[in-house]
Amino acid sequence: MFNVLINKSSKLVGVDSCINNKTIRLFCSSSTNQINKTPFNLCIIGSGPAGLYTAAKVHRQIPHANITILEKLPYPFGLVRSGISPDHQNEKKVKNTLEKVLLEHPHQIQFIGNVDIEKDIKFQYIKDNFHAVVLACGIEGDKKLGIPGELTLKNVYFAREFIGWLNGNLKDQHKQFDLSNENLAIVGQGNVALDVARLLLKKNSDELKKTDITSTSFDKINKSNVKNIHIIGRRGPLEVSFTNKEIREILTLQNVNTFINDISTLDVSEEDVSKLERAKKRTFELFKQHLKPFDQDIANNGNMNLIFHFLRSPVELLDKDGSSGGGGGGGDDGMTLSKIKLEKNKLVFDEKTQQKKAIGSGEFEIIECSSLFRSIGYTGTKQFPSVPFDFNSVSIPNKFGKVLEEPNSDKFINGLYVSGWLKGGPSGSIPNISANSEETASVIHQDYESNQFINKTNNNNNNNNNCDGGHNSITSLLQPNHKIINFNDYKKIESEEVKRGKEKGKLLEKIIVFDELKNIINNS
Repeated sequence: MFNVLINKSSKLVGVDSCINNKTIRLFCSSSTNQINKTPFNLCIIGSGPAGLYTAAKVHRQIPHANITILEKLPYPFGLVRSGISPDHQNEKKVKNTLEKVLLEHPHQIQFIGNVDIEKDIKFQYIKDNFHAVVLACGIEGDKKLGIPGELTLKNVYFAREFIGWLNGNLKDQHKQFDLSNENLAIVGQGNVALDVARLLLKKNSDELKKTDITSTSFDKINKSNVKNIHIIGRRGPLEVSFTNKEIREILTLQNVNTFINDISTLDVSEEDVSKLERAKKRTFELFKQHLKPFDQDIANNGNMNLIFHFLRSPVELLDKDGSSGGGGGGGDDGMTLSKIKLEKNKLVFDEKTQQKKAIGSGEFEIIECSSLFRSIGYTGTKQFPSVPFDFNSVSIPNKFGKVLEEPNSDKFINGLYVSGWLKGGPSGSIPNISANSEETASVIHQDYESNQFINKTNNNNNNNNNCDGGHNSITSLLQPNHKIINFNDYKKIESEEVKRGKEKGKLLEKIIVFDELKNIINNS
């Protein structure tokens, strides 16, 4: 339970929380009479919304803090740049808010890009040279289907990599996506699955061409032969994770036929519908309004076709001969996906979770499919040595952003914090991440005010370490042998991308070759 506190004399709004049976105060804004001026060097790993929001909120509460933001990629903003679909430019405008964090506090908050933890610099070195470290670099590791043929047949992809490729994300540019055949399937019932489908359905869109999608990827989409897109999900239409905005958008696209493979899956009881939240009810209404039983004559009218498959689970991927290729690999010499075997599901109530879950019925069907995208969530990975990871919650175990020694522990790792998806799991919008980072920043402030970091400095000094090293400790270690990219370097890259975009009549043209990025920085 949280208790809101208001301190009129210092204009503080706080929240009482309990950690280790001790009441702490999570301050939501800084005092007008700052007393504690103890030096404080903070390192934030990750420059997406979680990292930049955390930096801004720590700065507000500890204005003299020196904050260094490390990023694996050569540019900031994380999924805002590489994960939001190119045709959703309104959502990408949050980049302007995030950029102010770096523009308005250039001496207190500094960006260092192109730094791969453990490869370029050891995580222990970072911990030794900063009073505190915040992990805010998101979740890695996409879930697999775990079925025959998934690892042995070609043309089986992750949806997230496809969106990254379209967005010019450097780490996804080596990917090759086969769009040469008519039938394509996406497994998943979330917005990323809709992103993949929608962008392929918009392959002739001048609007899409003028966004920040790379010209290379747009050309490939534009020339694709994809005609039929199947969206497959193990659950029913009441359980999907699509948001209304996205489902309405894709169901009302021009020149697209919208079908459902099994109209009976829309036959749900009024009682079940009445239990839904308002947004879920509207989603179901959209399905009922726009999804029609599959009709081959209509499907041949020249439009593209979007077919939803509810209550279906892929159980095997097959090549043209009906084999899942158990003896081969999915590389260049591997066999190619041609069909998907689906099992019909039914929903049963699970007493343990108090929710309905999908179980197989033993009935099967096969659909034609030459490329498959998986969008079924994240497994998570252990990204940092000595930092625990809870694979059940797909997050780093923590309380209010303070990292625990292990899941369900009551002991903390001193000076280590977490923010964003790594803190609460791989879900949540950008406003949710803002609130998430507010809590972490407030805990850091509380620990700072209670002199937790003085103790760490003293302990480290006994081991010949120096928490006061901060930003300079990173640059001095990496330079001149490693190319680090600061915020001014990034602005040079962005300026060139905007220039190239204008020449092509589009928002910007992202640079997708790292050596080219370096040349722009060095020659500007």
